[in-house]
Amino acid sequence: MEIHVTDDRLGGYFRRYLLANRMMSHGARSQTVCDWSGLTRDQLVTQRRRWGFNPEERRRGPAPSAFHVFFKSRRRRSEATLFASLCRVLGAAPARGGKQAAMALPGVENGERLCEALEAFQEWQPEADLDFEHAMQLALGVVLAQEVTLAHCSDCHGATLIQGARRLYANCGHCLPRPAASTAPVARTGAHAGSPLAREQRDQSVVEDDKRPKAERGPDHVPEGEGSSYPRDPEGNRYEDPEDEKSPADELDRRGQERQNR
Repeated sequence: MEIHVTDDRLGGYFRRYLLANRMMSHGARSQTVCDWSGLTRDQLVTQRRRWGFNPEERRRGPAPSAFHVFFKSRRRRSEATLFASLCRVLGAAPARGGKQAAMALPGVENGERLCEALEAFQEWQPEADLDFEHAMQLALGVVLAQEVTLAHCSDCHGATLIQGARRLYANCGHCLPRPAASTAPVARTGAHAGSPLAREQRDQSVVEDDKRPKAERGPDHVPEGEGSSYPRDPEGNRYEDPEDEKSPADELDRRGQERQNR
C-alpha cells in the first residue's frame, strides 16, 4: 500500500513543529505553544526532550492579563507602542479588530508573524524586557481594542498606545498637552485689567498723548476758566477792584459834579 503525502500537509506539519520550537525558545508557556502551533501536550513534551529544552526554564502559571504594566512609565509605553506598530505592519495584529478577529488570531501563520515582530523588536530595543507572553497579550489586546488601543497622537500624529477604547484626544506622553482655553473676562483693551500688558498699554497711551502737538489758538481766544481764580466761574474774577470796571462816561460825570460843588 502506497501512502501519498501532499506538500501542503507536509509543509504544515513541519511548520507547526518549527513554530513550537521558535515559541519555546522565546520562553512561551506550554498552553500558549499548543494554542498557536496546534500540537498536543504529548507532542510538545517529546519536542522539548528531542531539542534539549531545559524543563526548569519552562514558564508556569496563568497567562498575564493586566494591561497597566505597559503604562508604568513613559519608556514602557514607548516600547509597547513600537511592538504594537510592528505587529500592525507585519500583519500579526490586523487593522480590522473586534472579538471575532481576536478569537481567530491564534494560528500557525499569525504565530510566525508574531515571532517575527518580537524578534524585530528585540533587535531594535535589545535592552527591553518584553517577553513572549506579554507580547502575545499586547497583540491580542490591540486587536480586541477594548482595554488597550493603538491610536495616533493628537499633537504630533505619531503612533501611541492608549488605555481603553479610541477617543477624540490622545497624547503620546512626549508632547506637551494642549493648553486649556481661558474663560476669564477680557477687558476692552484685549488684556486683563490687572495684567502687566494692560498697565503697559495705559502707560503707552499716556506717552502718546504727551507727544501730540497742542492745538493752535489766537491771541484773543481765552479758553473757559483761564484768567479767573476759579475755572468754573462764568463771571470771571469777581474779586478784582470795582473801580477798574467803571466806564469813561461815569468818570466825566464824577468830575462835573466836583466842579459844581466848588
